Amino acid sequence: MSQQAIKQYYREVENLKQFGGTSKETSIRSPFAWLINQYAQPKGLLLVQELSLKNSGKRPDGTLRDSLTLDWGYWESKDSGDDLDKEIQKKFAIGYPKDNILFEDSENAVLFQGGEEIRRVKILDTAALDWVLKNFVGYERPEVSDFYGA
Repeated sequence: MSQQAIKQYYREVENLKQFGGTSKETSIRSPFAWLINQYAQPKGLLLVQELSLKNSGKRPDGTLRDSLTLDWGYWESKDSGDDLDKEIQKKFAIGYPKDNILFEDSENAVLFQGGEEIRRVKILDTAALDWVLKNFVGYERPEVSDFYGA
């Protein structure tokens, strides 16, 4: 299923680029949100777009949530022409959470968990993208793991 979803994502992005004549983030980010949701649904999670962080005016492109409205992760999309590392640092400088956040620019995906960069992959590397998405939606904060382990 996951490989098929990634291939469908690739096709949809190409269609949007062809028919829209642009590869700007705002034009092509919806297929990536769809792709995250394909991975999130079996875990009982949903990516909610443009939701403000609690007690903050910050608004990532997506928040991965469960039915109890608990946040499990965040997604931030950038333009492929942006310097992704600079954009990541800007987001962290203004207080974006580092516990489980996925940055992508339609060419690269960068996963941070527990405050550390876990993996950086090329979007067109299907196996690597699959790994990143599985680990993004499968992440449990230490306090959750400790609770279930008790």
